[in-house]
Amino acid sequence: MHPPQDQLPRIFQANLHRFYVRVVEPGFAALPEPARLEFGTTDCLDEFLSRTEARVDNHTRNEAGKAYTLILSALFERQLRNWAGHLLPQLPTARVQKGKLEDLLDDCIKAAGIDGARQDVRKDLIEAHAVANVVRHGDGDACTKLMTDAPHLWRYDRTDCVDINAGPSPDSEQLLIRSDDVTRYAQAGVRFWGRADPLPGSDEAGGF
Repeated sequence: MHPPQDQLPRIFQANLHRFYVRVVEPGFAALPEPARLEFGTTDCLDEFLSRTEARVDNHTRNEAGKAYTLILSALFERQLRNWAGHLLPQLPTARVQKGKLEDLLDDCIKAAGIDGARQDVRKDLIEAHAVANVVRHGDGDACTKLMTDAPHLWRYDRTDCVDINAGPSPDSEQLLIRSDDVTRYAQAGVRFWGRADPLPGSDEAGGF
């Protein structure tokens, strides 16, 4: 019988992949594709309402991207802390249960001999965690750091605008999470668990 630290990566990979395929993909499929927004004077009320609808649709799709990233990051964090308790029994319980995710991830990568650099797996997992923190808390230290570390998440022109707040918006409200970003974060988790899986028949790609 294989110990839990050997069995859990495959279970976690399957659970993460299943959530993405059964929940995230259908969720995005049910939302309108991002529209290029038009500005300027409209000739009729119908045109004005169509432009308003497109802006709301873009905002809703962006909120879905943020929400899915939050869920996927939280799922991966719970999995990692569970696994670390078995993989690294010598670590203090507080470090496993409450320590910084980035530090615990590095502990696990080192202990299991995982290649975290290839395909930016570690980088994307840390980025997803940072996005999740911004989604939860809004502006603050996490948002400021993410803007420095991942400026591409704020890079878009006004025709991509997803901000529908009244007046000047906080930086966190202008965070743009596309469906491709969510896929990238899910892939990072699936690849991580595939690389952590020591049992025969492991699949790093996980179906992506």
